[in-house]
Parts: sequence; C-alpha cells; structure tokens
Amino acid sequence: MNTTTATAQFAIKEPRGLSPRITWLRDYFFSGVERPWNNEFMPWSTGTPWDVQYDEISYYIVPETYAFLQTFRSSFHQMARTVHLHDDFWKWSLPERRAWFVKEVMVNYMPHEVLPGDLIAGSRFNLQASRCWTKKELQERDRLIYGKKGARAMMKWFHDHGFGNSGATSGHLIPDYKRVLVEGWKGIYEDLMARYYELSDREKSGPRGAQLHAMMTAALMPKELAAVYAGECLRLAAKESTPSRKEELKQMAANLERVPWEPSVTFHEAVQALWLSHMLVMSDENYPGPGVSFGRLDQYLLPYWDHSIRNGMDREFGKEILKCFWVHSNTAYDAMIRVGGNQGITAGFGQLFNLSGLGADGADMTNDLSYALLEVIDEMTPILEPKPNVRLHRNSPEKLMDTVVSMISSNQGAPFLLNFDERSMAGMLREAKRSGVGHLINESNVHEYASVGCLENTMVGNDRSGTVDNNLNL
Repeated sequence: MNTTTATAQFAIKEPRGLSPRITWLRDYFFSGVERPWNNEFMPWSTGTPWDVQYDEISYYIVPETYAFLQTFRSSFHQMARTVHLHDDFWKWSLPERRAWFVKEVMVNYMPHEVLPGDLIAGSRFNLQASRCWTKKELQERDRLIYGKKGARAMMKWFHDHGFGNSGATSGHLIPDYKRVLVEGWKGIYEDLMARYYELSDREKSGPRGAQLHAMMTAALMPKELAAVYAGECLRLAAKESTPSRKEELKQMAANLERVPWEPSVTFHEAVQALWLSHMLVMSDENYPGPGVSFGRLDQYLLPYWDHSIRNGMDREFGKEILKCFWVHSNTAYDAMIRVGGNQGITAGFGQLFNLSGLGADGADMTNDLSYALLEVIDEMTPILEPKPNVRLHRNSPEKLMDTVVSMISSNQGAPFLLNFDERSMAGMLREAKRSGVGHLINESNVHEYASVGCLENTMVGNDRSGTVDNNLNL
C-alpha cells in the first residue's frame, strides 16, 4: 500500500533577529534537563523531625495533584537540606521565623550562578522552604487539614461532587514594582521601620510588631542577595579574557551594588532591580510564577528607558537587556522540570504584563518602549514567559493596531488583546463600589489595572483578591 505524508500548509513561528548572546541563552533554556544546572525546586528544612516544606493548600485548585499530595509532602521532607538556625529562632513569631529562613536560604545557601553572556543576575529561586512551624503549630495545622471535616475532606467533597475546585492558592497578584524602582528597597525598609517605631511598646512585642519586624527582615533580602551576585560578577570579570564581556560583568556588579536597594537610574538598573525583586516574590510564594505579574511594564520602565536612550544607550542593547529578562522569566518552569513530557513547561506559571492602554486623563499611553517590547516579543516568540497583553481602546493608534495584527497573524496568539479598555475600567469601578473598596479602586487609579493569572484584571500593589481561589463548573 502506498502512503503519502501531507504537506505542511503553515509554518510554526520561529525566533528571528536574535544576537548570538540571546540565541545561546534561549537555546540553553530549552535544553532543559541537559543543562549543567537548573532552577528545579530545592527543599530546605529546620532539621526538626516534624518539619514540612510542601503546603498542599496552595495546590487545591489543581485537581491533577490530588493523588500526590501526601507523596509531595513526604518526598520534599526526605530531600530537604538542613539550614543552621539562629540561636533565637524558636523564640520568634512565625512570621519572623519564616522571613528569616527564606532570606537565609536565598542569600547563604542557594547557588548564585551567572550564565555566559547574560546581562541580568538572578538565577535560582524555586524553593520548597520549611514552613517553620513548631511541633504544636504543625499539630494544629494538620488537625485543620486532615480532620474528618478538615480542608482536604471539604476540598475533595466539593470537587468529587462536580462543583469545581477551591483553595487559597499563591500568586495572582501584581506587586508595586514601580515603588521598588522609584524608592528602592531602602525606602521601603525605612517606611517599615518608621511604622514599627510608631507602635507602643506593647504593640511592638505583639503580633503587629512581629509582622513589621518580619517585613523589615524580608526587605533586607534584596540588598544582601544583590551583594552576593555583585561579588560573583566581579569574580567572573577577573577571569574573563574577552574585554567587552569583562566590562559587561563589571557593569552588572556596579548595578547590583546600587539596586534594588537604592532607586534605579538607568534602564539596565531598573530591569535588574525588577527581576531580582520579582524572583524573590516567587521564592517566598513557594509556588513559582502563577499570576505573579509585572503590571504595565511600558509605563513604569519608560522613565529609565528614556533616560538611558538620551544618555547614549543603543536601542538594540536595551532590547538585549529585555531579552535576557525574558529568558529569566521562563526559568520559573524549571520548578518541575522532570515532571511530564515537556520538561515542566505547562503554560501554568503565567507571569503577565500589559502594554499601552489609557492613562489618568483618558489619553493613550503607547510609547517607544511599548513598541520596543512588542519587537522583543516578536523576535523571541515562541517562548511562554512573560505573557504579553495589549490594552486597546477607541483611540488606540493605527500603528499599534497594525503592529499587533501583524504579530498575531504569525505568533500563535501572542500578544493577547484586551480590546475593551474602557469597559475593563468600568467593570473595576463597579466591582469596587459593590464591594465597598472605593478607597482602593477609584477614578484616580483605575487606569493602572493590569492582568494576572488567566487574564483576570486586578489592581497593582493593593489587590489580593484571589482571582482563582474558587473555580466553579458552570
């Protein structure tokens, strides 16, 4: 019998116009388990026999994990490496213990590699960190989860009866990254310290004081981690024989000596500060990527882009910095790199960002960085992260419309179009009014909304609405 193979009618999109640097970094990411090292989950323990790393509640919205919940808990516990604890560790509150533990692991225990040619530092962040519970706290937690009417039983009943899935999952928020760039973590730390010293002595020794103290500990982590990476860049620079790469490594070290602790000045500094802060949010979540999104990248990065362009930065070099940022964002998928047939890449760890859209005065906010980011998307695609969303409205420029239509015709769906900007804002305002949170979402700030998770619209820096905590089968 004669057989024939159908001729392909359509070509799959391929990356184009990439420099040797970016080609190597992109190919390195997609080599997956063949890499010398990756960003797979690393579990860490207090060393106590009752310790727990895996918090199953975060995965209650993922029915595929139900059969493995106990296996994940046991296996991470067995693989966990012990961290030498501070002498006062068990005297602290739970928030203080947890903040110290994550900082200690990220700064002093995790490896801190810098890839060849990379322009952005910040490699490993996928943790399964100890929950830092005392034995008594764990017993109470287990009672609430595993009891006859505990969280697991209720979750299973809800799912098995066909209603859907429900759980307090991580992610699905947009941190106020603009504040990090404008004030630096130094400004955030000083704000927390001022709030702490405003407390009475009684409050300082209570839950409010403990929470603020834990937040101050966490706010020091970006500074300490940046210093470690700066040292690694200088170490590599001392060994580097190529003059241009030696200068790049020295510049990276200089950036890290400033940011993200100090306010950003240049575009290179701003992207470095953004990435290091973002990866630390994911390290604390212990559930990398999903819905921890960037917001309106082309708006809050624009001042640094304009500053660097005015001061001689080549536009293509600015795009090189962004392309390195693209590669880093995809390493969230390394968390489960040996699970399934696609090296952990599932599209489920969406880190979204938005471009264009309306501003405070109803004006279109499309700018040169908007187009530069679209060029980066077009040249890097296919690659999953970060996931781009373009906000369109009645007065979106013709050039923008033509650009995104051309991209979508060949890019297999990237970028996603939110072609109802006005309606999105109206919906956010209606939601705020009905929920009684008009002080958080109002006419003065609703234009700053952006997308998280599976394209849910949320506010930036003040919204933890849990957009996927309850998923009904309708």
